[in-house]
Amino acid sequence: MPRILRRLGGLAYELTPQLFAVASFLLGGSILLSAVTPEFNDRLQTLGRWTEPFVIDLGHFAASVTGFLLLFVSAGLWRRRRGAYYLALTALLGGAVFSILKGLNYLQAFELVLAAALLWPCRSAFNRRSRLGEPLRPGWLLMLAAAVIAMLWLGFFAYREIPYHDELWWTLLTDSQASGFLRAGAVLSVLTLAVAVRSLLTAPGARTHGPATPEEVERARKALEQAEVAPPEARLALLGDKALLFSPSGYSFLAYRVRGRRWIAMSEPAGLVSERLELLWTFAELADSYGGAPVFYSVSERLLADLATMGLAMRKVGEAAVVPTHSFSTEGKGKQNLRTAVNRAEREGSIFSVLMPGEVAAVADELRAVSDAWINHHEGTEKEFSMGRLDVDYLNDCPVAIVRENGRLIAFANLLMGAGGKEAMIDLMRYTPDGPHGVMDYMFTCIAKWCRETGVDHLDLGMAPLSGLEDRRTSPVFARVGALVFEEANAIYGFQGLRSYKSKFGPVWRPKFIAAPTTTPLPLALLDVALLTSKGWRGLLGLRK
Repeated sequence: MPRILRRLGGLAYELTPQLFAVASFLLGGSILLSAVTPEFNDRLQTLGRWTEPFVIDLGHFAASVTGFLLLFVSAGLWRRRRGAYYLALTALLGGAVFSILKGLNYLQAFELVLAAALLWPCRSAFNRRSRLGEPLRPGWLLMLAAAVIAMLWLGFFAYREIPYHDELWWTLLTDSQASGFLRAGAVLSVLTLAVAVRSLLTAPGARTHGPATPEEVERARKALEQAEVAPPEARLALLGDKALLFSPSGYSFLAYRVRGRRWIAMSEPAGLVSERLELLWTFAELADSYGGAPVFYSVSERLLADLATMGLAMRKVGEAAVVPTHSFSTEGKGKQNLRTAVNRAEREGSIFSVLMPGEVAAVADELRAVSDAWINHHEGTEKEFSMGRLDVDYLNDCPVAIVRENGRLIAFANLLMGAGGKEAMIDLMRYTPDGPHGVMDYMFTCIAKWCRETGVDHLDLGMAPLSGLEDRRTSPVFARVGALVFEEANAIYGFQGLRSYKSKFGPVWRPKFIAAPTTTPLPLALLDVALLTSKGWRGLLGLRK
């Protein structure tokens, strides 16, 4: 029984920030209500005998600011911000003093002191880092604005019989309480406007993490060399465009980027199997400490059990075309197009070869010429995050397949190798627009044969986005909309065409997933992935050249 009580107490303790957030908002509203409505005249007269009138006015003004501050800080308390805890304590105790100074409001002062006394021992519940000037989320901003507007309306209603004149701004509270309301209303309006502008114009979310330092990239490279498990995508960490989170031993890591309040991990942890779940929890807790939400993108079925243990929601986002190289062949009626492409390319003088790690620097200029021609032809730009880019140091770390025609380099693709060298993934693929028809078919076919000859069991041709999602009556909305986009939005992006192209190589289709807390809208998380990959809205919409 004591054990159960302790666990129930622990669960209740987890709700402490939310309870104090509600209390802070209500107490802040109570102070503002008192500030914009008339005080009892007998209390003001009693107070006037003990202190100067300007002190009463100062207390009234300070109480207005304190009330607003408690409204504002309630959002930080809800998010468990450490700074909000200290600010709330200060505001509660200060508000108690100002409640006495502005009108001998003992009951309100007692409530504020009681709230501060209850909040004081709960410091450990507010364990998230503070952010100076953190913008409010839309919901909190609307609540704050609604509270202030309601108080201003109530004040105008309470003093509707008093005609306005400019002298009211400078009249002491003991002479006309309406003057206190005018000053309080002005400061509340200015503060609300300032918070609104700040919240609407400032990008939300945790402070930027990354990119990784050269030292961290080198640590990741060493971890990959001795990793027990590492999907091919893990080598994207060597681009240095993502932040890296290492396990205490340094043998495992996770690559991620922060966009807004979503912390997006690219693929799965690489390193030791025994450290994988703990690293996932560490990442989730790190995101939570900044008020963010962990998102895991492009994860495979083997990680689903761990993600389910963490209580995350998961949705399928596409399928990866994985070719079993030991059974790959160009024989048979279904492979006629591949045989034709290979025969034509060889007849026209195309030669396939693979540059091993360390050999890329010698052909860097040729690779760059092909890449620039390809980008200009497609009116695009280099990608990042979930895709590689033309970086000589990055390409020099992995095998690069190239095709030459009569001595001229016309196409290339780099291969990301998984742990143990048993799985490879095609990453960056480029070809010259004036190259021979079918050159990519020829290169991919030769890559599959090369993998088979060198002991690579599986060749990943990359993901077909939204492939495999089904529009059924009982399917989740995410899946139904995804299936609709896959089938009907080919004018925007060739979803079906991409899957059809990869199907000609006879792949096994492996599902890929995205996972996030149940409170995180997965479509928005997927949009963040697209924006990270395309370097923002201009890249995503094809407006950047």
